[in-house]
Amino acid sequence: MSMVTSLAPIIGYDRAAQIAKESAKTGRTVRELCVEQKVLPAEQLAAVLDPVEMTKPGGEGSAGG
Repeated sequence: MSMVTSLAPIIGYDRAAQIAKESAKTGRTVRELCVEQKVLPAEQLAAVLDPVEMTKPGGEGSAGG
């Protein structure tokens, strides 16, 4: 569920929080919910939720500065 933090800068805190709450409540993954709700195009969603990119310093990944 912590993966949802990478979505906040793109979809906004409120929408990301709603997805996180729904994930916790239903046990479904953030990715499943985002696909179902068509939060982002599939290619962009895959890039934003890529855990390897999140660990890279700087750059353009979701954790990048």
